[in-house]
Amino acid sequence: MILSASAFGYTFTFKKFKNVPVGPEFFPRALALLLFICCLALLLTNLKTNQRNKDEAPTLSLFNKDMQKAVLSLVLIVVYALLWNVVGFLIATPFALFAMIFILGKRNYKMMVIVSFAATAVIFCAFKFLLGIEMPLGFIENFM
Repeated sequence: MILSASAFGYTFTFKKFKNVPVGPEFFPRALALLLFICCLALLLTNLKTNQRNKDEAPTLSLFNKDMQKAVLSLVLIVVYALLWNVVGFLIATPFALFAMIFILGKRNYKMMVIVSFAATAVIFCAFKFLLGIEMPLGFIENFM
């Protein structure tokens, strides 16, 4: 709750733009507010059921398959973020999507390749042509 409140407060430092009805602070504020509400709901639910539920909560373990998938996904996202500006969106994204689908347990490789490349193309075109936002191309930018 403290993290969400501090994130909400930090949004007041964002740059203001004239004649823009929704500024860059809107989405982070909405997420911080939603996070605060969810944390509050969890806290109240836990306090309410604490008297009735005396069972021990399951502990987190790296031997748990789901926990391993979560940690591996987090590592993949960090590596993807680090490589995004170096190799570019068009190269990093299909590999990251393919790896994420693999981590989630799918093994239809033909479909995984199709989905990875199709999703990358759709996202790239949506950002470039619909939203007018340039995606980083990495070293490919030198050839264009």
